[in-house]
Amino acid sequence: MKVGDRVKLTKKTFLFQGIFIFTGATVEIKELNSDKALVIYNDKEGYPHDLEMALSDLAPL
Repeated sequence: MKVGDRVKLTKKTFLFQGIFIFTGATVEIKELNSDKALVIYNDKEGYPHDLEMALSDLAPL
C-alpha cells in the first residue's frame, strides 16, 4: 500500500463523529505511518472525512 491507493475497510461498521463508516467502504490513503494510515472516507453525500485506521483494518480492492 502507498499514498494515493484506494483500499477497502475490513473493520466492522462503526460510528465516527455522527457518521456511520461501513465495512467494505472504499477509502483513499492520504498518509502512511509505521502501523497506521490516515485515509479519506467520502460519506453518502460525497463529503470527505479523514480517519486514522490501523493497517490491519485495510485491504486491497
